[in-house]
Amino acid sequence: MTIKKNIAVIDLGSNLTKLVVAKGELPLQVIHRSIYNTKTLKNAPKGIFNSRSIELIDRDILEILKVTSKLECAPILGIATSAFRTRSNGQEVIDQLNSKFHTSIQIIAGQREAQLVFDGAMASVPHSNKPVLVMDIGGGSTEFIIGNETAILWKHSFDLGSTAITKWAELSDPLTTDNLQYLRLNLEKLLMPLVDAMSTYLPVSFIGTTGAFESFAQILESQKGNDKPVKSGYLFDPQYLDQILSELVQSNSTERQNREGIHPLRKDTIHLAAVIFQFVFHKTNFQTYTLSLGDVKEGLIMDFLSSNSTIH
Repeated sequence: MTIKKNIAVIDLGSNLTKLVVAKGELPLQVIHRSIYNTKTLKNAPKGIFNSRSIELIDRDILEILKVTSKLECAPILGIATSAFRTRSNGQEVIDQLNSKFHTSIQIIAGQREAQLVFDGAMASVPHSNKPVLVMDIGGGSTEFIIGNETAILWKHSFDLGSTAITKWAELSDPLTTDNLQYLRLNLEKLLMPLVDAMSTYLPVSFIGTTGAFESFAQILESQKGNDKPVKSGYLFDPQYLDQILSELVQSNSTERQNREGIHPLRKDTIHLAAVIFQFVFHKTNFQTYTLSLGDVKEGLIMDFLSSNSTIH
């Protein structure tokens, strides 16, 4: 099916706000990606969005709409995830945004988020019919999905992310041995359902979606002297990936700021994403570890194109 104009998806995450624009036809063809430093969860720490946090969200939506206007996007879809699910006035803020900016942003449940992450990832990288584990690390939640090209076998959205785990304990910079022990003990408890699911469904490969995984790949490439943007389908070398994760986990703020390959808006949280993924990485021994630049946003575009007729 073909849509006359480009399709935009706004992703209001717990840390960053992201925009993806794709052509209105299948197969999926992304023509624009950008991210905005909204720091949504950090600026709404007490269970509610205050006037300042709403002001920052409005600021970034206005910048996004300049891009979508230039790229002639219609419709402009959107999702809001963990931060909006957990704030008492999250739905009220979304209703105000949609009324003010004529957007169609919806707060989605964790299970719906996991479904869209899987759809976006599978549409963006080559894959076989064998089970694969897909992981998406967000600011407020992390999604895991096990599935193949025909069906999802298991999915779960966990209430942890590179911003959310800062609420678990007072963390030092760099992380101390005690910090790491505490975080890993909590991950061990929280991710028991994932470990059980991997034993049941036996995924043979891994896909990490955009965000932190894009930075991990870009760091590896920068070490080779390659500063070109990485693409979907990038294959990680497990040995070097493990080394990069260890370096990030042990890094301090200055080292992260100076490290090539990390997107500037991810330098404050990339080491915490590395803690989460390193825990999972050390529980696995997959045939391949692959980067997908497709995630929940691309999944929403796929869902829209698959279920709607031509827009006039």
